[in-house]
Amino acid sequence: MKLVLADADLGLVPLAVTPAGEPGAVLLHRSGLLDALDALFETVGRAAHPLELPGTAEGAEPTVELDAQGPTDLDRSILALLLAGVTDLTTTTQLGLSPRTLHRRLRRLMDIAGVRTRMQLGGHAVRHGWVEPHAAVTGAESCRSSGLGTEVAGHF
Repeated sequence: MKLVLADADLGLVPLAVTPAGEPGAVLLHRSGLLDALDALFETVGRAAHPLELPGTAEGAEPTVELDAQGPTDLDRSILALLLAGVTDLTTTTQLGLSPRTLHRRLRRLMDIAGVRTRMQLGGHAVRHGWVEPHAAVTGAESCRSSGLGTEVAGHF
């Protein structure tokens, strides 16, 4: 479930895409339902485990090739974020990559794995030990902005 809260006064819950392909959302004003969703978000956030990526510690060397036909440390970080459901934009920002570099690396990994979709790539990566299975488990993500006050976005 995705949820966007703004100053605990407004909430936005995306709906499934309609058969016509149009996205929708429910805008929630201050109510018991919004309070319950806020409490759920906070509870999941407190119980979440941080997503740990190999090679992202300070002073870590970027991209060390492990095998000419296998994933690099950077590729493993990309895969861990992919499995955690992080967006491409967040992945490129967190890893300091351009969108083109991210897509090129994902295409290379898909070619090595012999798969056609990112979902198949994630399954292949876990089955072949490219990433740890627990790397896909993450808690709520939060973002703070100074625009309208405090904005929180999360995926459950």
